[in-house]
Amino acid sequence: MKFDDSDKDYFLHDFSEEQTDDSPARPSSSPPSDGQSGQMTDPASPSFDFSNQSGEGTTGVAVKPKRRHRKVLVWFFVIVFAVLGVTVWIRYFVPYVTESQVTGYVTLVEKRGIIFRTFEGEMVSESRLADKGNVYSRDVYFSIPDDDMARRLQQYQGSGTPVTITCKRYYGTLPWRGASNNVMVSFTPKN
Repeated sequence: MKFDDSDKDYFLHDFSEEQTDDSPARPSSSPPSDGQSGQMTDPASPSFDFSNQSGEGTTGVAVKPKRRHRKVLVWFFVIVFAVLGVTVWIRYFVPYVTESQVTGYVTLVEKRGIIFRTFEGEMVSESRLADKGNVYSRDVYFSIPDDDMARRLQQYQGSGTPVTITCKRYYGTLPWRGASNNVMVSFTPKN
């Protein structure tokens, strides 16, 4: 089978270069006003009519799937971002324990951090000290968001006075809130 490329290929050919001075001018691409179906009168020039017979032009059935896919993609991303937003909100901003109270002895209150400097505290709970089977350990870690409250709590550090702290617990930590999931809300010294 031989491939003959001597014929003009009308799909890949640039017809704008062929018009010469002695050739008749081509009619415009607008549809004729005499009610014909859009065919040109010059038999030598090719004519392609891509318009829909119902008068819709090029906005036919082929455009609707693209618009539908675009709407589906937009709704998909809206739903994904909404779910991510709710997840981040629940993980970092909604406490899952709102009033946790622990009574014990404050062993350390210090300001930590490089960029976000927050007060962090450690204490040993009374229940841990009362249990003779366990080894002494600092079992309660908490962050203190208020500097004034942290400085007042520092006065009880190493004093032997038991303190009851009230904390909120979050699923995740934020750098400006502290390094611990437990965030202290208030404290009261036990007399």
